Amino acid sequence: MRANEQVEESTVMAEVPINGKVLVWARTIRGLSVERAAEMLAIPVNDLKAYESGAQKPLVGFLRTVAAKYKVNFASLLMPEPLPITKLPTDHRTRQNARPLSIDTLVAIEEISEALDAFEDIGDQDERVLPKLRIGTATLNDNPEEVAARERRLFGVTAADQRKWRGLSEARRQWRKLIEHRGVFTYMIAMPEKELSGFSLLRDGLAAICVNDSEVSEGAKIFTLFHEYCHLLLRQTGISDENESNRVEQFCNQFAASFLIPRGALAEAVSGFTTPHEFSDYEVTKLATRFRVSKRAMALRLERTGFAPSGFYALRTAPWDIPVAKEPAPLAQGQQKFIPIPIPLTLKRLGRLHPKTVLYAVENHAINSFDAAELIGLKSHTFDKLRAALR
Repeated sequence: MRANEQVEESTVMAEVPINGKVLVWARTIRGLSVERAAEMLAIPVNDLKAYESGAQKPLVGFLRTVAAKYKVNFASLLMPEPLPITKLPTDHRTRQNARPLSIDTLVAIEEISEALDAFEDIGDQDERVLPKLRIGTATLNDNPEEVAARERRLFGVTAADQRKWRGLSEARRQWRKLIEHRGVFTYMIAMPEKELSGFSLLRDGLAAICVNDSEVSEGAKIFTLFHEYCHLLLRQTGISDENESNRVEQFCNQFAASFLIPRGALAEAVSGFTTPHEFSDYEVTKLATRFRVSKRAMALRLERTGFAPSGFYALRTAPWDIPVAKEPAPLAQGQQKFIPIPIPLTLKRLGRLHPKTVLYAVENHAINSFDAAELIGLKSHTFDKLRAALR
């Protein structure tokens, strides 16, 4: 065995005198029971309990496994004392299949919370570099349709403008840009599809919306953007699944549908029908395409406006809830697998306001390039290309 191999083996096999309470902290912030964590780590429950109690010291290799499985920084496991456990956002989910939040979702919440913490610190250095939050307010006693009409006027988008957008992907990009113009950070992060639609966070002068970027339709993402925007208006942020049994979620659903499909424009679009009308799937699809929204949003809006009969939404959407197996399309001969380019991928994930704010902070010496690279997730030598992309 060569000398460097001996050093490497001794490093991996070395016991680490860590504080067992830090292991408990790492497991707790990931929402794991001792039993579930031990299963993930492929060790007996009693062994994990021994590590967490301090009765036994873990090896470096085991700690690296913990860091990878819990999705925490390895260095955080070496802290002398655990950090305080931050309270999670309010969970508005009430669907029957709602399950405990996965590690992927908890990491996404942590990532955006830490970004807002960083922006707060930057604001302490120079508050001028932070965007001004320019959104209204609402209460559950308000009429969601009236709130939507008011906010829509602030956005300055007409139904004719919507029809000019080339499909749902462009509509999602345009709406996202307009929300960021109101000073709201927007993020798109892949999380388990059936677990949540998105979440929102709000603190002094800073607001963020995160949309689940798993394989759901662009129309669903647009709806979630405005559902979460309504949570900000209500000042009742949290984790959403857009259910209809929770009063807050119901209000936000009505707001989103009303915002995206104004009553007057919808009345004009269905003027050829005697209402209430049992719109066919084809007719719902055609209307959804006209307003650049999902079929679900259109079906909900048709029923809520009385243009479709009571129970129409549940009846029409039932066939859409039947899962369809998807198989990946085979690559054509000579076709290469698509590899995402870092800057476009970063802009999709972080939006434009996040990196724009970070770069502006660098230019105003409120933050250094190293910390900026950490906040954006790109090397500092790519910043000029990022600036060009933002322009």
